[in-house]
Amino acid sequence: MNASLAFGLCLLILGCNRETSEKHAVSRQMPLDVATPALFKIIATDSGFDAPAKISAGLRHIVFENRGSQTHESMLVKLPEGMSPDDYVSAVKGGNLFPEDALDYSGSGLTAPGETVDLWLKVDPGHYILICWNYGHSTTDPVHRFTVLEDDLADDIPPREDVVLKLFDFRFELNGTLRKGAQVIRVETPGPSMHEVDIFRLHDAKTVADLTQWRKQKGAELAPGNAAPADAMGGVLDSHDVHRVIWLRRTFSPGRYVLYCGMPMTGSASGAKMDVTHADVGMVKEFEIKP
Repeated sequence: MNASLAFGLCLLILGCNRETSEKHAVSRQMPLDVATPALFKIIATDSGFDAPAKISAGLRHIVFENRGSQTHESMLVKLPEGMSPDDYVSAVKGGNLFPEDALDYSGSGLTAPGETVDLWLKVDPGHYILICWNYGHSTTDPVHRFTVLEDDLADDIPPREDVVLKLFDFRFELNGTLRKGAQVIRVETPGPSMHEVDIFRLHDAKTVADLTQWRKQKGAELAPGNAAPADAMGGVLDSHDVHRVIWLRRTFSPGRYVLYCGMPMTGSASGAKMDVTHADVGMVKEFEIKP
């Protein structure tokens, strides 16, 4: 082999080694929870939502992050043909909690500022909005419109669940034990009614009764000096299709927690019955995460 050929081969080998080393360095730096094309990230602020305009139909991984100063949630609502987002909000302002033919597709429940929640849920083709129902946000904060496309993208695969949470009329059944650290909850709704679940972490010396009383106060979160008795840790909102299964992942630290269903007992916003929720008839469950 002549000197020129040997030198060329040496450069080629060095270049390949360098490229391989750079790829390995990039892979080491890349986070484990890398965003994929199917990932639908929702960022809530006190002035609305920041989220993609499109997502593929099927079982999707949804990440909800609250960057606001208030507690927020993100309900996915599928609009019927001919209904605009403005039409939906007008119906809500008129006192209708479930505008006709619009379908709730669940979403992340009440989430405190700075918290992030992972969900896996199924969406069908159509036009949707994101809306926050916490206190009066449904009529004051702008909704976000997005489209679910019918294409061939494969379903996202949810992680294996650690526990199964079943939402009955009117109780929670938790199969398995939640532990400290990252946990995956598979949420099912045997019903037969629609239900939701919010997860709260109680502050020291606070009780379920304190939480219930605080949630009953209109605008309690904004009232000066009216500190919350618990932190909202996310959850799973209701779906008109109670047979849909939803996976929720969040990290738990040691402490006392509450499962809470704030669904109203009626679909009408008029009259005192609106203030009666599933929690009032027993759909509350306290549990503890051990150190």
